[in-house]
Amino acid sequence: MKFKLLLFILGQKLKKAAKKNDSFRKFIKGKNIRIVMKTATGQGKAFIIQDCSVSTSSKDLSSADAALIWCDGNTAFSVLSSGDDEAIIAALTEKKLQSEGNYKDFMWFLTALSKLSPQQN
Repeated sequence: MKFKLLLFILGQKLKKAAKKNDSFRKFIKGKNIRIVMKTATGQGKAFIIQDCSVSTSSKDLSSADAALIWCDGNTAFSVLSSGDDEAIIAALTEKKLQSEGNYKDFMWFLTALSKLSPQQN
């Protein structure tokens, strides 16, 4: 449940940044990408960035340019809510987080998420 809430909030933050944050808008300009963040059991959300806007969907989580697949929702919530980039690296190293698809798109999305933090605005 916490994971689903986190994904909802993340979607709202991305949508707001796409409308109001010039730095974020410049970063996503020209990017058309579908990123899926989900658990190994399939719960998750797709983040669609297209034409300088962001939308989300909980349907068709099987197709994406890149996917972040967490071992479980509690781990995802713990790591993502920590705001610690090293925690993401640790999750990858410990195979609690796996990426599928284009690794470059995976890294681009992580960079986009880092631009949501106050010091990046």
